[in-house]
Amino acid sequence: MRRLEVSQKELAQCLGISTRQVRNLKSEGLFQLALGERKYHLEECVREYIDFKINAEMGRRASISKEQVQAEHEEVKKQISLLKLRKLRRELHEAGDVEYFLSDMLIRFKNRLMSIPAKLALVIAGETDINKLMVLIQNELLDALEELSEYNADEIDQQTDQDTYLDEEELDESEDEDEE
Repeated sequence: MRRLEVSQKELAQCLGISTRQVRNLKSEGLFQLALGERKYHLEECVREYIDFKINAEMGRRASISKEQVQAEHEEVKKQISLLKLRKLRRELHEAGDVEYFLSDMLIRFKNRLMSIPAKLALVIAGETDINKLMVLIQNELLDALEELSEYNADEIDQQTDQDTYLDEEELDESEDEDEE
């Protein structure tokens, strides 16, 4: 038995819809093209269109999209849970926390470097041995650089925990003021 194959325009005319609507329904998964051709199987398309209209009238399409939205919501909740777990395991820090920690660490480092000349000025004032001067300067610079190498993930958490605690205290105080 030979199947009747029609163009997009002919299918639209048979179903009483526009060619644009045929394209839209095709993008939603209806109306598959015949293999290797640019034609539609008329029988199958009519059957699919009737099922589509019945489902739309019965509200089944809404339940499918509701189930899909619910599945996507569950996936998002799963991703959030995984991120929270990584944060608890200290495998992940929030970008703002890291930025705050690094800014603080770099400011302390800069201040430490800027204090070296004043600190060494008194120590090296009368020194004439160039090797001893180099060792003193090198030791001070190494001490300053040591501060940069002391990264500790717990420090990031402690700083953000303190900030969170302070923010919560401020909220509590503002609520108390509002009640008065």
